[in-house]
Amino acid sequence: MRKQKLSPPKLTKDFIGYGHYKLVVTYSDHVKIAITGNMDIINRLNSDIEKEMEEATAEAIAFVQEQSF
Repeated sequence: MRKQKLSPPKLTKDFIGYGHYKLVVTYSDHVKIAITGNMDIINRLNSDIEKEMEEATAEAIAFVQEQSF
């Protein structure tokens, strides 16, 4: 049997309003969604500094895993 190589999760964000964003993490076999008003993490996701953006992405994915509905 061959093992399927799993692709890393993909994070997207959508502005909802009043400083809140919908974070969507897409895995190869499912999707998780959470809402956040944490503007610090949103600002870091938009950073021009790659390391800062990567760290914020990891934090956002962990947040979605904990809070998803």
